[in-house]
Amino acid sequence: MKVALFGAFDPAYPRTVVIRQALESAGVVVRAIEVPPHAGALTRSLALPVRWLSRAGGLDAVIVPSFGHRDVPCAIALGKISGVPVLFDPLVSRWDTQVGDLGRVREGTLSAARLRGSDRISLALPDLVLCDTWEHAELFSSEFGVPRRKLARVPVGADRLAFERGDARARSPRAPVGPVEVVYVGGFLPLHGVETVVEAATLLERRGGGARLARFTLVGSGMTAHRADRDLASRGLRSVRRVARVSYPRAIDLLAGADIALGIFGTTAKASRVVPHKVWQALALGVPTITRRSRAIAEFFREGEHLLAIPAGDARALADAIERLARDPELRATLGAAGREAARVEGTPERIAPTLLEAIQRARA
Repeated sequence: MKVALFGAFDPAYPRTVVIRQALESAGVVVRAIEVPPHAGALTRSLALPVRWLSRAGGLDAVIVPSFGHRDVPCAIALGKISGVPVLFDPLVSRWDTQVGDLGRVREGTLSAARLRGSDRISLALPDLVLCDTWEHAELFSSEFGVPRRKLARVPVGADRLAFERGDARARSPRAPVGPVEVVYVGGFLPLHGVETVVEAATLLERRGGGARLARFTLVGSGMTAHRADRDLASRGLRSVRRVARVSYPRAIDLLAGADIALGIFGTTAKASRVVPHKVWQALALGVPTITRRSRAIAEFFREGEHLLAIPAGDARALADAIERLARDPELRATLGAAGREAARVEGTPERIAPTLLEAIQRARA
């Protein structure tokens, strides 16, 4: 089988890496018909058809990777001409992200209507739409009218680097001495709820634990990073350090060195629909993980057995969960091992491959 990844996408984006590794693990030949992720509309409309002519021979299917909403119409046109089915892996709704989560666009405006229209078109045209959780499937169906038969759930999972690094971590476990290392890695998006992390660190310092109990490392940059840095400085928190955005391998190393990994804690509707990369990666590494409670998380993991889940935006609950894990190394070891095994059940490229191949066969049919 031959499958092309099509559009203006980042080949190093974790979701795209996992999909590629899943396909290749099943013996699929994967081709890239691509332009740089930030290419303009004119570049995409001219370059992609030209590259299609040279690379699309003998294809069995085309997948438009994450965030490729604007590339779907071109993929559909070329696919129709060539008789090749097209699958779209949106990962998110543009309207839901910009209006509901980031708050950059106000509902009821022309911009919001354009985003909703982009979602509706890009989700209606493909032969099949992939979603990372059933909660996202519900959004695609209820808001944009995607028939259930056109939806296939393919978990985000984690790539081989995360699972291999987890194997190495399991062979050389960290000695349970000194303060625990609590690590957040991410893009400081509203759905991440980093303000909840800062407040939890504040509560722990006020309780007298401070850096003697837990040391926080917040890694990355993004929309809410400035607010986080301001609050850290104004509160004089000694238990928290900031690290700027790092390469993906370095981020995995930082997570692998943690005693506790932090997922997301945001209160937006979008936050309730996702199981983000950072959660899958932390579990693949075998790091005890705390994240917000949601129906999406419950699709894959059991609270108290595979990870700890707390109410969204609840800093006190987060501080309590961190303190509980900090004072119980046995629980950390048990939770880390169980979480890693749970991630293996559905989240390795090899486990994702059959689901992805089934979706491709459905699109071909």
